[in-house]
Formats: sequence, C-alpha cells, structure tokens
Amino acid sequence: MQARKAEQADVEQIHPPIEAVTDALSFRIARFNLLNERLGGANFQNRLGVTLNEWRVIGLTEALSPAVVSDVRKMLLMDKGQLSRVVSGLVGRGFLTTHPSQEDRRVVTLSLTRAGRELHGRVLAEAAMRNESVVGCFTPDECAEFLRLLDKLTAHSIERAKAEGVTL
Repeated sequence: MQARKAEQADVEQIHPPIEAVTDALSFRIARFNLLNERLGGANFQNRLGVTLNEWRVIGLTEALSPAVVSDVRKMLLMDKGQLSRVVSGLVGRGFLTTHPSQEDRRVVTLSLTRAGRELHGRVLAEAAMRNESVVGCFTPDECAEFLRLLDKLTAHSIERAKAEGVTL
C-alpha cells in the first residue's frame, strides 16, 4: 500500500484530489447520467409511449441502417437478454422487423417499419428539444468543447477496456 502511494506521489495528478466518493469523476458522471435518464425516461414514456431503451434501439436502428443486432448491443453495452426483450417488444408493437443479414444468414439485422420511422421522427425531435434544455447552461462554444471532451473520454475508456480485457 505504501509503495502504491509513493508511486502515485511521483506522478503528476490530473484529476483533483478525491476526498470523498462525490469528488470522483465516475461518480459525478454516473449521477449526471441518472438525473438525465430519470428526466428523459419519464418524459419519453409519458409523452411518446417508449422507454429510453426502446428509444435507443429505435434510434440506433435508424442510425446504423441496416442495424446488426450485435452492433446495437455493443453500442448500448446491453446484455443479450435485455436487448432481446426490448427488440421483441418493439417488433410486437409494429415498430421493428428482424431478418437475417443478406451477407451472413446467422447475423440478425433490424429495420424500422413505417410506424417505427414515424415514431423515430417524433422522438428524435423531442430528444433534440430536451438536449437543448440539458445544455442550456452552456454557451455554444462550451457545449462543443464538452461534447469534444466527452468523445475523447469515451474513446479513452474504450481503449482502456480493450487493454484490460473487458468485454464491451
């Protein structure tokens, strides 16, 4: 333990000192994410009839079109069972279709139905409006810088996960 403290003392610290869990970047990001999810989740459910996970699957299906189920799962960091339940529910409600890939019949792809594309348009407009509200305390330059830094942190975390053998 003493050797680790000595090692840390020799390295210039980037993050401010952590005196309590509330000082840790991971805690602060998780807390912000939970606040954002609670606000958005209730809104999407009440106003548009979809959960955040349903919206994210619909959104990624449109963004990745054609969306390979395994790619959607990796982007959402969602377990297979949970994704399967979300996809099944969206298929049952007429928003998605599933089909084997033309290149590899073992690979399942997702497509939005007409109703799914209409819902996507409504939810995307709502998400854009809500995002404006979330970043309302920033200037446009601050928002651009925050998003740039978030992308940088995300890429860094993906590289750390790969280096540490963590499956994403």
